Parts: sequence; C-alpha cells; structure tokens
Amino acid sequence: MNLTPDELQNLKLYCKVDHDFEDDLLMEMVEGVELQICDAIEQGSAPQSFLKDARFSLAVKKQVKEEYEHRGLSADSERYPLANGVLNIIHQLRYRKVEINDH
Repeated sequence: MNLTPDELQNLKLYCKVDHDFEDDLLMEMVEGVELQICDAIEQGSAPQSFLKDARFSLAVKKQVKEEYEHRGLSADSERYPLANGVLNIIHQLRYRKVEINDH
C-alpha cells in the first residue's frame, strides 16, 4: 500500500527517522509488514480489510520499527519474529474477524 505523505511522516516520527533518503525502504517495509500481519490474522486476507482499525496501523508501525532498527543483524543475534505487542494485536484482530464472520 502506498502511504500518503502525512502517513509516511507519522511513521517516520514513530520510527525516529529524521532523514528522507530511506523513505523508499520504509515504504517497502510497510508493504511487506502489512502482508505478514494480514497472513498471520487470516491466510489470504488483504490490508484493505483492516485499514480502518487503529490496532492494525499500530501493529504495522511497531513491526516496521522493529525491522528498520534490526536490519542487517547477523544470524547469531536472537530476536523475536514479531515486535512486542504485535502478536497480541494479531490475536485481537483474528477474534474480531471470526466474530464478524459468525454474525
């Protein structure tokens, strides 16, 4: 998904990025993270299904920040695949999706 200039600025503030030369990298990370989180919620779901949910947006920001800060770390550095709090949001969104489909 393409971020608006305001959304990109908001993400950069969250990630504490003060420069513009990695904007394309951040945009690429957002796209990948959105797909990763969507697949964790429900296989084959699309980001458009969750864009109006503030929890999804927060999970994307948290995971992009994690990926941005830890890029280039070697295999001998242990880290969790999802940032702190992202898995909890995924569970909440899974439950919401099941609840909507059941009614």
